Amino acid sequence: MATTNPSVGDANQRALGAFIRSRRERTSPAAVGLPEHGQRRTPGLRREEVAALSGVSLTWFTWLEQGRDINVSAQVLAALSRTLRLSDPERAHLYRLAGELPPAGDLMPGCPQPGQHVLDVVEALNPCPAFVLDRHWDIVGWNWAEAALLTDFAALPPDRRNMLWLIFCWPPAHELFVEWEQQATPVLAQFRMAADEHPTDPRFAEIITELAGTAPDFATWWERHDVAGYQPVRKEFEHPRVGRLALRQSKLIVADTPELQVVVRLPADDLTKAKLTTLADD
Repeated sequence: MATTNPSVGDANQRALGAFIRSRRERTSPAAVGLPEHGQRRTPGLRREEVAALSGVSLTWFTWLEQGRDINVSAQVLAALSRTLRLSDPERAHLYRLAGELPPAGDLMPGCPQPGQHVLDVVEALNPCPAFVLDRHWDIVGWNWAEAALLTDFAALPPDRRNMLWLIFCWPPAHELFVEWEQQATPVLAQFRMAADEHPTDPRFAEIITELAGTAPDFATWWERHDVAGYQPVRKEFEHPRVGRLALRQSKLIVADTPELQVVVRLPADDLTKAKLTTLADD
């Protein structure tokens, strides 16, 4: 007899149901203001209690836990998050299992700073340039090789330590970035995707407003609404001291702080490798 493989949607529904049940069983009645006395066949809250507290029917909630193919709105997800007293990471996981974006203002009040363990890794990558980006593309950590490649970030005001500002508003950018437009447009598309996922984030609004008012290329391209995900890429730079550098760029997500990414630039050829060593000796 032929069988069919379950779809990705079926798998997500089952994972969503299992996750909700696990959190229901971990939530004590006292945590939601209910008495704990009486016979309870399972730990935690009963299904009917979660349904009532979340404003949904018992039948619908049972189907949800069973992994049936039903739609779950963002409003219901918010209600379940409150009822089950989910932590921020748990709430984000719930939304993503349901195919929804976590509410930015609720889940991410601010960007974390990199821990010393992350900064130590970035420093150990010398003489290869490396730096740390937060979700706003603000540069929140760097090694001396990256500073030698671009600029002394410590000398910039904190709100200018931003990759979009450096590309679109920093005067040396057009000379330093070889084929500037080909480098700028995909970066902007990636930034656009991040900004659109956090429409109420004030830092994104600040960056967009400033760049739209001061960088003509930014204002024109922003209106195209182009979006793109990240891909490892080769970038070339015309450095004022050592000349042409060819670098392979990759991003690594910080496991314990996923809002941060370590960007690493590795030499694409032996000549660039030698020039990075020269920069280290300067």
